[in-house]
Amino acid sequence: MKVGMRFLGVLAVVLWMGVLPAQQREGGRTTVHIEHADYMEGAARFGKNVQALFGNVRFRHHQTLMHCDSAFFYRDSNMVHAYGSVHVIQNDSIHLYGDVLYYRGNEDKAMVRENVRLVNKNVVLTTEFLDYDRRTDVAYYYNGGTITSDNNELVSDWGYYYPRTEEAHFRKEVVVTNPDYKMYSDTLLYYTIPEIIKIVGPTTIISERNVIYSEAGFYDTQNDVAQLERNSSIQGETQLLKGDTIYYNRNNGFGEVFSSMYLQDSANHLIITGDYGYYNELSQRALATRRAVLMQVQQDDTLFLHADTLRADPIDSTEYKLVRAYHNVKFFRTDFQGRCDSMVYDLRDSINTFYKDPILWANRNQMTAGTIRLHTRNNALYKAELLTNAFVVGPEDSTSFNQIKGRTMTGHIRDNKLYRIDVEGNGQTIYYPKEDGAVIGVNKAESSNLSILLEEQQVSGIILRKDPSGRLNPPYLLTDEAQRLEGFRWLETYRPKKMSDIFIREEHAPEAVQQVNYSDFHFDR
Repeated sequence: MKVGMRFLGVLAVVLWMGVLPAQQREGGRTTVHIEHADYMEGAARFGKNVQALFGNVRFRHHQTLMHCDSAFFYRDSNMVHAYGSVHVIQNDSIHLYGDVLYYRGNEDKAMVRENVRLVNKNVVLTTEFLDYDRRTDVAYYYNGGTITSDNNELVSDWGYYYPRTEEAHFRKEVVVTNPDYKMYSDTLLYYTIPEIIKIVGPTTIISERNVIYSEAGFYDTQNDVAQLERNSSIQGETQLLKGDTIYYNRNNGFGEVFSSMYLQDSANHLIITGDYGYYNELSQRALATRRAVLMQVQQDDTLFLHADTLRADPIDSTEYKLVRAYHNVKFFRTDFQGRCDSMVYDLRDSINTFYKDPILWANRNQMTAGTIRLHTRNNALYKAELLTNAFVVGPEDSTSFNQIKGRTMTGHIRDNKLYRIDVEGNGQTIYYPKEDGAVIGVNKAESSNLSILLEEQQVSGIILRKDPSGRLNPPYLLTDEAQRLEGFRWLETYRPKKMSDIFIREEHAPEAVQQVNYSDFHFDR
């Protein structure tokens, strides 16, 4: 009799299950529908209106289908506690797996625990703790999780995944692993369909080729293209590239910088800056323009050189570079300054060559020529070559000038001071010899080849080597014009007195004599 009653009870439940509609309104809410169970029991020991289901259990709620080995259905609270082989299917596209499921029908919320896996097309999220809110369409975890998408694996302490938009947010200890690099961050957004990472906090990307840092921007993991937008840098083996905005292509190594470009070449002791530029880490070619500046570290001082355009290119079969500066070149260092139209710096032999009307000021001396070459050894100047129409001028006082002229000239430098000048071809000189510190006359001398000796930037002697001629005249017997060699120009007004002066644009310097202001010889950086 008891067995029969139990059979009738189970039969009644089965019949009731069969006629229950897919969705039933109870007090304005949608109830969970039991679709199948091999065995179901309702007993007082489970609680009031609680049903236990065993074997191939299946529930449905809206467009969500839930499978499990066993479950408790709390009818009053519209909740399901499911255990074993949990499989939740949302809209026939999102699959959620785990060992334990707590489903709250009134809140449309699924909480899956242990061995959790959410699969949406090619995206797989794994964790031990996942809540999925169907109303807001977000799955989230707080105790560590991993998302894999094609070649990318993203790990974080906290994560939010939006299946409908296929967007993921990661927070705390975020690590992205790609075959070509690793990315470390505190906060990232990941768009799984285009496989683009949005950088929204301090982020470091490490690869064999470089280390990238940025605090805002995007990284396209499919095409290996990045847009870095805040405090961004790319650190190579010996080069460091910075800028407000950097567009970087990992495939061809090209980095384009907009605003505040900074490129440091530690191997060659160079820094290049500008408001626009680029650097290719594969070809090692660089360009800078718009307030472009080359900084060359030499001993305890730095040369600042500005031009409309700066370029740095590798020299074939060497580890060195060729640096070019185009148009309106001006440069400043505390002990020498200059200007020209164009410059080439060859790092193989540390030679700076200045072209087209170059002017070089070294302490109190002004040097001009068709072309000027500066030779550096151990980061210190040791020789200056003046090629074609060489002319050196140094003030004796406010109106008088020591002058040296010739076809070519070589100035020898020690401790950043000229100590000898050798002239070859058509050598001419005007200087003011002294006795007991007083000028005794004006010495005009000529020789095919001659040498000038200097002490403390003052002429201390002259050596006439071939076909010499000369005469000493009292200064008052010579007009100002007679005390000038042909082609004399004093261009002190155009001399950069401080680093910021290299940005001053002027027309070609006029051929005019200018008064000497000795205070001009105290320079500030």
